[in-house]
Amino acid sequence: MQRVVQLVRGRADELVPELAGRISEQESAYRPGVLLTAEEVAAMCRGALANAASFLADDSASALAEVRAGARLRADQGVPVTAALHALRIGGQFVSTAVMATETRQTVLADASSRVWSAVEALSQAVTDAYDRLEPHRMRQDSRAHAEALDALFHGGPGCAPEVAAELRLPLDGTFVVVAGENERGWPPLCGLEDRLLTRGVMSVWQRSHAAEHGVVVLGPRFDLGQLCAELADRATTRIGVSEIFHDLDGARAALAEASVARSAGRPGSTDVVRHDQALVPLLIASAPAAARRLAGAVLGRILSLAHRERETLLTTLQAWLDNDGSPAAAAMLLHCHRNTVGYRLRRVAELTDRNLGRPADVTQLQLALDIVEVLGMRDQLN
Repeated sequence: MQRVVQLVRGRADELVPELAGRISEQESAYRPGVLLTAEEVAAMCRGALANAASFLADDSASALAEVRAGARLRADQGVPVTAALHALRIGGQFVSTAVMATETRQTVLADASSRVWSAVEALSQAVTDAYDRLEPHRMRQDSRAHAEALDALFHGGPGCAPEVAAELRLPLDGTFVVVAGENERGWPPLCGLEDRLLTRGVMSVWQRSHAAEHGVVVLGPRFDLGQLCAELADRATTRIGVSEIFHDLDGARAALAEASVARSAGRPGSTDVVRHDQALVPLLIASAPAAARRLAGAVLGRILSLAHRERETLLTTLQAWLDNDGSPAAAAMLLHCHRNTVGYRLRRVAELTDRNLGRPADVTQLQLALDIVEVLGMRDQLN
């Protein structure tokens, strides 16, 4: 066992970069820039190897004390206990592999492997105990400061970004977006998203209330805006808005306004994910809903006042016709009816709206009015 201890201590400078790379690759919470810097990950690995050597050299009391202190530091840095335990096991496998590469005697290998994994179990228990003892105290101490930092991030004045970034462990500069959701059905708009992002190596912070949820997400080369929107679509329980990308943390307040408007541009009751940079007409409607309602009423008012069945038939036919570039035949195929039936319904639309379906300007008004009805959920508000 003395040879194993000498190996770990004597080759520390060589082993630390390799171990840091392996942990960063296999445990996303330790990827540089997520919760820790590359230097902090390397320092953690150097300490872990030293603790392992001390434990194997029968100085377990010292090793366990150091591990508990390191666990408290990891907790303060926001590293989940599951990630800390995973990193420990990666380290155990790493040390075992290093021993196998330098030792050929089977009896020594068997004993070394057994001692290494016994050390991992003991050190893991020390980490768990440290987290268990720290968590209630840390939550009491940190909850107020964390809440104040979130409030400053989304609602404070300019110039507070350095303090906010330090408290929330966010970079001052980077590639950010704000995501906003509403609690429309009694459960969180984005169930489990924060934990899911962390497993992907993506840092995010969230402010939640009984009615809404919004957060800043830090994007990067491994996780871009398209991937985020796909993740949002998979987990959304209500409509979600996404701001445009910004690069200065002080931009979070303006980005929250963008994300909120984008969210309002989603269909009520849907799980639409609306990006501020890709839904210009719905965003225009959502930003001026009163004026939009007046426009829809001026264009489609007589249709909207019809009985439910006729109103839905005419609106659905008009939308199908518009979606198929003004082709009655294509609309008829989509609606499973005769082309002449579509023609009759369109003439009825033209009569009730006083619009000429052969004039581009009139067709544009009809399309905009339909968009308003959809975005503002006006159909659901009618009898």
